[in-house]
Amino acid sequence: MFYNNLTRAKGTNFSAKKQGLAYICGNLKNKIQLMMPFVPVLSDQSPFFKILILILIIFVSALFTMLLGILVLVPFYGTDILNHLSAATSMTNPKDVSIMKFIQVVNQFGIFIIPAFVFAYLENRRIPEFLKLDKTIDLKSFVLTTLVIFTVLPFTHWLLTINQNLRLPEFLGWLETWMKENEEAAAKLTEAFLKTERLSGLFVNILIVGVLAAVGEELLFRAVLIRLFNNWFKNIHLAVIVSALLFSAFHLQFYGFLPRFMLGLLFGYLFIWSGTIWLPVLAHFLNNASAVVVYYLFNVGTITTDAEEFGATDDWAILVLSLMGSLALLWGINYFERNKTEKPDKNNAIQIL
Repeated sequence: MFYNNLTRAKGTNFSAKKQGLAYICGNLKNKIQLMMPFVPVLSDQSPFFKILILILIIFVSALFTMLLGILVLVPFYGTDILNHLSAATSMTNPKDVSIMKFIQVVNQFGIFIIPAFVFAYLENRRIPEFLKLDKTIDLKSFVLTTLVIFTVLPFTHWLLTINQNLRLPEFLGWLETWMKENEEAAAKLTEAFLKTERLSGLFVNILIVGVLAAVGEELLFRAVLIRLFNNWFKNIHLAVIVSALLFSAFHLQFYGFLPRFMLGLLFGYLFIWSGTIWLPVLAHFLNNASAVVVYYLFNVGTITTDAEEFGATDDWAILVLSLMGSLALLWGINYFERNKTEKPDKNNAIQIL
């Protein structure tokens, strides 16, 4: 009896202490919230100011991740790592390629992924909702997007041909020469980067060029920039166009500007129609990964057409079918997204058109 009463007393005492501790923690939490209100610091700022902050975030993140990446490489290449990095741009041996692939991974996180998440936190705090990561892809849109990426391929190559035949005025000849030299250097780097005859190398290339590039670039150019430009211009179509222009210009390859701009438009409209970042990520991934696979198949001798010519044609009938088929598929995606059973949230900054 005495033991039971003692046990009850101890239990009651423990419960009281537990409640007291919960009360203290609750008060402490309330005081912290009063001192540091849960208000995103950029929520009331102008779009122009937000863009400036985004540029600053990208600069700081890129610098920090690059320094961190160099520190990671020091144990493997010694304190002379900067000379190794300078030599690696020539891609003359497998070690150079490995270094450049590592730097590419670092850049994807430092320039695209981390800045997008940091900016989303400062702007909204609800990161998945802000970046449209919280919605899945509709099966019909998944299938149609897969089809449109391959259907548009002949038209994309035609745009590339048009782009490559463009000539600047004579007084800008120096600029045209500089762009051609950069284009040739970029082509050599790409070829060395993707050249592999091993499945492990193929999977690494798909991860870097397909997955990371698709996720990182879509987070920045679509999830963040389209929202910012839409808030600034009050015109979603203009926001998509400007983000596509920046997307194409960022790659610094003038002779691929038009097809990349067209893809930027495609990715942008997939984003605003679906209301999820995963649909343009899928499209971007399929576009990049298919080029990686074609490079691989060409290197191992399975196919005789390289990635630069894969899907290209001079047949106007095929080009027209490519364009019309792509537009029909995009119309289908828009139609299915409009007629989903779940209605879009009217409070979202970006609406499904």
